Amino acid sequence: MDLLTYLGKFHPIILHLPIGFLLLAFMMELRDRWRQSEQFQAAIGFALFWGMIGAIFAAGTGYLLSLDGGYEATLLDRHQWLGFGVAGLSVILYFLQKQSIKVKNKFYFPIFSLTALLLTVTGHFGGSLTHGSDFLSPNAPSKSQKNAIVDIENAAIYNDLIQPILKDKCVRCHSTSKTKGDLLMATVEGMKAGGKTGALFVKGDTEKSLMLQRIHLPIEEKEHMPPKGKQQLLSDEITLINWWIQEGANFTAKVKDVKKDDKITTILNKFMVPVDDTNDIEVDAVAESVLQKISAKGIPIFRVAENSPFVEVNLSRQKDVNKNTIKALKPVAQQLISLNLAGTDIKDSDLSQLSNFPHLQKLFLQQTNITDKGIGELNKLDYLSYLNLYETKITDESLPILSKLKRLKKLYLWQTSTTNDGIAKFVNQKPKTKVNVGVKEDIFGDARLKAPLIISEKDLFKDSIAVELKTNFKQVNLHYTLNGSIPDSTSKLYAEPILLTKTTTLKVIAQKEGWQSSEVASKQFASVKYTPESVQLKQPPNDRYKGNGANSLIDLAKGSTTFTDGMWLGYEKQHLTATMDLGMDVNLSGVTVGALEAPGSYIFYPKGMKVSLSNDGKKYREVVATTYPTTTENKPTETTNFTEAFATQQARYVKITVQSHLVNPDWHPAPGAPCWLFIDEISLE
Repeated sequence: MDLLTYLGKFHPIILHLPIGFLLLAFMMELRDRWRQSEQFQAAIGFALFWGMIGAIFAAGTGYLLSLDGGYEATLLDRHQWLGFGVAGLSVILYFLQKQSIKVKNKFYFPIFSLTALLLTVTGHFGGSLTHGSDFLSPNAPSKSQKNAIVDIENAAIYNDLIQPILKDKCVRCHSTSKTKGDLLMATVEGMKAGGKTGALFVKGDTEKSLMLQRIHLPIEEKEHMPPKGKQQLLSDEITLINWWIQEGANFTAKVKDVKKDDKITTILNKFMVPVDDTNDIEVDAVAESVLQKISAKGIPIFRVAENSPFVEVNLSRQKDVNKNTIKALKPVAQQLISLNLAGTDIKDSDLSQLSNFPHLQKLFLQQTNITDKGIGELNKLDYLSYLNLYETKITDESLPILSKLKRLKKLYLWQTSTTNDGIAKFVNQKPKTKVNVGVKEDIFGDARLKAPLIISEKDLFKDSIAVELKTNFKQVNLHYTLNGSIPDSTSKLYAEPILLTKTTTLKVIAQKEGWQSSEVASKQFASVKYTPESVQLKQPPNDRYKGNGANSLIDLAKGSTTFTDGMWLGYEKQHLTATMDLGMDVNLSGVTVGALEAPGSYIFYPKGMKVSLSNDGKKYREVVATTYPTTTENKPTETTNFTEAFATQQARYVKITVQSHLVNPDWHPAPGAPCWLFIDEISLE
């Protein structure tokens, strides 16, 4: 980047200076004229001076920025010449303000008014260059609007799904008024033509598609798109673009015409417009005073949306809910559409009050003592579309009553006393109602438990650490091992927190009769037996990821999965070599290195590790030389510890070389590009 181009990039910063000062001066001048005083004349002179200086610099840097290209010519010319005009008029204004009253009365205020007008118009054209010519249009879509679709299968993939993403995140820099890199993304023709760096995508090949390569670059990289500081693409949006290109980047195909896996289907369902039964209900809005009175009784009540007349009430887990509580809601009887009574002590007889709420759509009764008797009170709720009866005492006797609820769309019956035959009959009667029965073994076969949670304050410790194992299911056995082997039903049974005193890999599974065993949960805990007196780094980390220097490796403050948290040492296309001085000879038997991996950001776990020991800091003997497998696919950011044990030896100095892959693997969207190595704690045992 040459110096002139670099100076031009200051234009967006400087331009706000003349706008502020010149408009402030104009407002003070208007006030003085209205009050027929000269109270602000000194301040006006000050504001005009800095407004003039700012306008000159803004015009100059704007011209330099325009040399970089990528802007619509006509719009640019208008903005540029108006900017020069504002700069010239600001100079005239500054000197006129110091002239005699006679001169000022003739020229000063008309020129001042013209300057304010030109400043406004110039700013408008500048905004159009940056944000698009329709940015201030009343019909311009809001960022908060979601492209809702009624029939997702017949939706046009590009027009209904992809184009709205591009318009929100990409088109401002690649529009008819601003074509950065000669790339126009506002039209199909522009998408197909690509930019000055080549084609935007390769049909059916996501790895070779430049668009995805730029999206997956680390946000700190210059070529990352959208640029740092702009609104970034969401994970679902990236997945949709990836899917569209993989399936041929067809600009006319509909969703039903292409293949889609479960992940894509889940994302597509988010675009569906839910049927809104409130559309045909006309009620008056509830006065704020009414809501306050109900809230004062300890009843959490909220409007469902800022401008909506409807309200919802959430009494979940309250243990003093009864018939009187529900009666207190009568002032909002017409507006109440959601009532949460989950986990309360509500009784069957209390439900008779629900008939007072004719527009109730959602009712949460899970984990209450409601029985078949209480379900009979729901038959008057014509608008009820959601009913949760999880872990209640209802039986098949309730199902005929529920089948008469015309608008019922979702029904939760998990852990009730309903039978498979009863549910099957209900589904035949109401095929459009989605019935959630959780996991019933005789319907779905053996179900798999979720992996247990391994809970601890940290995974590095000095002397000892207590580790807890938890699961959200009842009557589950947790079997664990401490030697790295896969646990099974013969492994040790968890009963109380596990006390660890040395570096350990803890693995655990959950087992329950009639269920498949869970996946193995695993976590490594590293004992930090020795704290070095000093650490020397052969290669300094990258300036952007230098943490607390060498001290970051031994401060026992573990970095998170957010690699920009200031805890990690980052090396681009470099290995890390650290030499630790323990101050005296000690018995060493192992080394643990903490690392982070985020393939999408070009960060990979180490390729290998070498460890050498020395007693004098001069002659080293190698005790570890190992390699690690390379990640073969993209995955979420994660961290892990790499532990290498060796025969106990006495040493004062430890030299550890953590080897980087240096470049991205062949499968990566940017194969061969420099990759990163991120290291945090190194502990010795």
